[in-house]
Amino acid sequence: MRGASRVPRPLAVGLAVACLGVGLAGCSASRPPPPRAPALSAPNDAVPPDLDLVIRVDLAKVRAALGPEGIAALRRGAASAAGAETGSDFFVRALEHADVACLALRPELVPGEADNVLVLGGHFHELDVEASLRKDGWSAPLDLGGAVFRYERPGKVSRSSALRAYEFGDEGLVFASPAEVDSVEAVLEHGLAPNPLKPEARGVLAFAARLRALRGGFGARYPSVARALGDARRVEGVVDSTASGLRLEVSLEFGSNDQAIAALGELERIRAALAQGEGKMATVATSAKLEAVGAFVIVRVPLERGIL
Repeated sequence: MRGASRVPRPLAVGLAVACLGVGLAGCSASRPPPPRAPALSAPNDAVPPDLDLVIRVDLAKVRAALGPEGIAALRRGAASAAGAETGSDFFVRALEHADVACLALRPELVPGEADNVLVLGGHFHELDVEASLRKDGWSAPLDLGGAVFRYERPGKVSRSSALRAYEFGDEGLVFASPAEVDSVEAVLEHGLAPNPLKPEARGVLAFAARLRALRGGFGARYPSVARALGDARRVEGVVDSTASGLRLEVSLEFGSNDQAIAALGELERIRAALAQGEGKMATVATSAKLEAVGAFVIVRVPLERGIL
């Protein structure tokens, strides 16, 4: 066009490149950041909020306190609860390399068919998790970033069997049964708050539970205990080792001091009735000590080696 000013060619090229750079920067700034990699700073971080019983086991203390027979029983119990085959070489070796196990359950369901999540914390470098799981038929891992991998178990499995697994570097393993897959994914991958039930990090074994199960089968089987604990909000307990065996301490939380005192009376009557009998249960009941402290009822029971 006549009369129009002309920009020198080198300058025009420079301006075009600059504009392109600004445009690309703008596109980059508007692009959402990648999702965060799942984190597992403590075993309870993987436990979804819908489960009512969380058990923490210090496997190092169990090995010292129970010896080989106790470890064998623990393997069988954990494998059964988590739906893993007790003969699975990988599962046995995973327990042997774990320092802490956290098992969360929905206990009011049929025993052996409970929805569950099992978390193991330890040192699993020697296990070759991917090769071991794929040998057992699991899928190739999905890389979630941050040295976290997700595995799926193809085909149908029982209600309590592990359907999904997560590998957290060399230090954490998570197994989820079918009904808990979505809940665990929501916690680990999408930021849902984990279960508020957090057993104490002490003792050989610790547990925390909501008592919704009392409205189910437990209450029907043990009506006197259900009546005594009917107003309890939650229960926490610790089993620790002593020179002569183990010591159990259970704390029951109620809504008020009056409720705690009423529950103490009911539980004391149950303890006295059991103490009149014979056998190990009578011995345990005789040695049990109960007290009310504010809105809590505390039960302490020494478990000598002869009655374990």
